[in-house]
Amino acid sequence: MNPDEPRSPLKTIALVDEFDDAIETYVGAHIDAAGGLVISGEEGAALCEAMRGDLDTDLWMAIAPAWKDELLLRLLAERFESIAELRTYLASHGIPCSGHLSGPPR
Repeated sequence: MNPDEPRSPLKTIALVDEFDDAIETYVGAHIDAAGGLVISGEEGAALCEAMRGDLDTDLWMAIAPAWKDELLLRLLAERFESIAELRTYLASHGIPCSGHLSGPPR
């Protein structure tokens, strides 16, 4: 990805995409048409078949648009300890931001 080229905001992302000899796991998240967050996935393994008679476990979770913002705010508070750390993260993922820092010169 060229950082100088504008891009559309991300709407879908893989959270877990793993495969080993016994288990295949995929969990993804996407923003639905109403602006909510949907997390869904599947885990398949011979162990699932032995225990329940089918090969996979499905999961699904939805967070309404009104609560998605609270989730974002809480994740920001837990993940970043400084504005510099947040700016570095945004830049490394090509997420534009604007703003300024003010205060006495250093």
